This record gives sequence, structure tokens and C-alpha cells, in this order.
Amino acid sequence: MQFTLYIETSNLEETNLFIDDFISNAMRHNVAMSVEDIEKYRKIDEMYILSLVVNQDSLNNVNKFLCMIASKWLEFPDEYLASKMLEDCEVYIKNLNMIIAHR
Repeated sequence: MQFTLYIETSNLEETNLFIDDFISNAMRHNVAMSVEDIEKYRKIDEMYILSLVVNQDSLNNVNKFLCMIASKWLEFPDEYLASKMLEDCEVYIKNLNMIIAHR
């Protein structure tokens, strides 16, 4: 499983702090993951895209962790999506604009 996160940060230092906090939070929910890619989002200033890969041994714990990220998720055939722009969706993590969990 892979997560794609769109985060509101102004530089790479803030992005790295966000990553550290996000991964620490995931570990508290028994979800181990690693960073696959970090890139500046070209369409929106002060936004980065993160790609995180979930460890295979953690897959059973992902659903509980998703509930800790946002109040509402859209389910598609191969992914889940939560966003601040989604009606009635509260994203609980500061600076997280959107997250996609790819199966």
C-alpha cells in the first residue's frame, strides 16, 4: 500500500518535520512506513507531494490509522481519498490538504 500526501508547507525543512510527525503518529498505530519520494507541487505554491510506502507487516492496521487522519473517506476501486475540499470531511492532521491511500 502507498500513501500520497499533499501537504501545505513552504520549504523542505517544514516538509521533513511534517514527515517525521506523520510517521511517528503512524508508528503509534502500529503502521510502519518509509518515504519513497518528496517533490514540490508545481501547480500550487507552498505545497509538497509525499509518497510513503506502508510496510507489508502493517497492512492489517492501516484502516484504524486512516480513521485517525480524517473523518470521511471516498472509496474508489483501488484507493481511498480524504481532502479538506471534500464536503463534511475534517482532516485531523495540521497542514495535510489531501491524502490518497492506494491499495
